[in-house]
Amino acid sequence: MTDHFTPLGYITVEQAVDAVGRYLMPHEWLGLEIDRLKRDSTITEAAPIVAEEETATDTQVGRLNRALNYLIRALAAGDLNAVVAREDGEIRPFPSMLWMSPGVRGVFRAGELPVHLRVAIEGHKAGKRWVLLPRSDLRRHLREAGPPEAIDVEDEFRAWLTKRIEQSAEGERPSKKQVWTETQAVFGAGLPYRSFNRIWSATARRSESSI
Repeated sequence: MTDHFTPLGYITVEQAVDAVGRYLMPHEWLGLEIDRLKRDSTITEAAPIVAEEETATDTQVGRLNRALNYLIRALAAGDLNAVVAREDGEIRPFPSMLWMSPGVRGVFRAGELPVHLRVAIEGHKAGKRWVLLPRSDLRRHLREAGPPEAIDVEDEFRAWLTKRIEQSAEGERPSKKQVWTETQAVFGAGLPYRSFNRIWSATARRSESSI
């Protein structure tokens, strides 16, 4: 992508992944991980992961996957917003629900919107499309997310919540209010309500779709 297709105030998906990687792994992220986005199809063509255990970060692929998974989860949950920019300068929102689509990670290969997603957003129209993020939106999100250590708490809670819902699948599904009360007892102030609400929505939705 060239600067011509990056309007003022926006950043490319590569820049977003790099920013997230530096935020999550300040002592491990080298910046060289971004090079793999364009040349490693096992990363850019894999199905999106919206919930997972902590990814090993002792390799470039591991670090890149951790940054990608975090970014995709945030975009799918609506905590971050992306846009689609056309060659003529028109900009329109990228629907957050599409970040759950198969093949969506192909966006990160060259920053260009894959054809099947382009059709889903605006139909059969000619021309290229690029996926961008508002720079201020990413800065705000990372600032509000707090120190990177909080990510470990989110992963722990995500695993706990998945198990909690699975254990009650055959009986009465626990209410959101009930689970929040239990969460406070288990995690205390380590997990803010904003994080709980986001993870609850994603986990509950995924659980319902598997029924």
